[in-house]
Amino acid sequence: MEIRIVIFLAFVSVTLITNTLVILFAYRAIAGITSKLTSTVAELATSSETRELIDALQAASKNAASVTESAKLKMASLDPALGRFQETFRSNLAHADSKLEKAASNINNTAQNVRDMVAKPVFAAASFSAGFIKVLRNG
Repeated sequence: MEIRIVIFLAFVSVTLITNTLVILFAYRAIAGITSKLTSTVAELATSSETRELIDALQAASKNAASVTESAKLKMASLDPALGRFQETFRSNLAHADSKLEKAASNINNTAQNVRDMVAKPVFAAASFSAGFIKVLRNG
């Protein structure tokens, strides 16, 4: 029984030492990162180049915002003209479609008439030939 307690206490102490080391290394890593971050922020705050860069970026963002607003206003003013253009284009397409429909209808009617003009005499000749052959066979 005593050996079991000794083994248990050994495992507990190994776990305790491991956890202590993990916490210690995590603390050192976080402390190092924090000190580097603090020194970088301090350099940025005191650096004139960084201040100029930030000012230039701010001016560029203001210019971009004004250009965007200007483009938005121009597009809003073009909206009625685009609507009229679209309506005119739609009516022109409808007009062209109706003309093409009429032309197609005329072509179909003309083709029907030509077919009838050609087929009527051929049909009459075929009927006559069939009747003549029937008479010759019967007679």
